[in-house]
Amino acid sequence: MTPDRSEAMDHLERLAAQLEAHSFQVRLSAPAGLYPRLRVVNPMVPAMAEDVLASNASDGEWWYWLSWAGRIGHASDVVTAAERIASVLHVIRR
Repeated sequence: MTPDRSEAMDHLERLAAQLEAHSFQVRLSAPAGLYPRLRVVNPMVPAMAEDVLASNASDGEWWYWLSWAGRIGHASDVVTAAERIASVLHVIRR
């Protein structure tokens, strides 16, 4: 695994632990030829799911991204990133 893929996996593993604390289901994968990704699922509504990526910018800083290229937050702030993902996957009941 290249250093960038390895570092991406490290960032995603930390995020996975934080999301599990929020009761989300997570699955980390590193498909050949693709960026590592973290599948995050709301267990109460499994259709509410998202793939999250970790990538470094041209300045070397690491960020979390939603699969549709929405930047979530800086990889050094796992708590805020997890809260933002939780807000995206949250279902409001009326």
